[in-house]
Amino acid sequence: MSKVPTFYYHPLSPPVRAVLMTIKELNIDIKLHEIDFLKSEQTSEAFTKINPVQTIPVLVDDDLIICDSHAICLYLIEKFGKNDKLYPKDNLFLRTVINDRLFFDASFLFPRGCNIYMLIVNDGCAVIPEENIEQMHRGYRIVENYLLNSKWIASNDQMTLADIAIFAWMECYTQLITIEVYPQLTAWLNEMRKLPYYEEANKKGAEFQFNCIKSALEKNKHTQ
Repeated sequence: MSKVPTFYYHPLSPPVRAVLMTIKELNIDIKLHEIDFLKSEQTSEAFTKINPVQTIPVLVDDDLIICDSHAICLYLIEKFGKNDKLYPKDNLFLRTVINDRLFFDASFLFPRGCNIYMLIVNDGCAVIPEENIEQMHRGYRIVENYLLNSKWIASNDQMTLADIAIFAWMECYTQLITIEVYPQLTAWLNEMRKLPYYEEANKKGAEFQFNCIKSALEKNKHTQ
């Protein structure tokens, strides 16, 4: 019998929270191992042996090590899911749309949010640059467009992994940069907040992330 997979995480990370929500949605048993990257624990020798890139999340299942949140979620769905509603096996069209949204999350949304976090927390910016704010609004507009004729990010009929991944990212940054002019996005966020595991798997970590950014902004204003 194989061991329970170990998930290396910190709730401040949106990709981590996407995996945590997937774990809850699938109702699977996972061993959690927190890595405090606020204290740079991801650079330790022990963790670097697991993930030389020194990033989280990481899933270790026997000899398999996965270091990308989307790949982790897909692996968990395929190995442990009692059904495939988050990523339907027999619907190529829907899987392709989900993939498109996941790549958008990885290549567009996440880097833009990460840039703002790094500018404030690491580089000491006291004000978010206007160009970064506009890039966030560009992302919001794209998601708003996804939702114009669909209840969910990739489907009108069901929540999928695309919703979970993008929701994990949105929960913090929409507190930082307003979404008032995006009615479809606002309605979708409110719908996602009805998930039974929302508070535990996403809200608490997003508030932690938001408070870190807010505190850093205040500190930076007083040191400049």
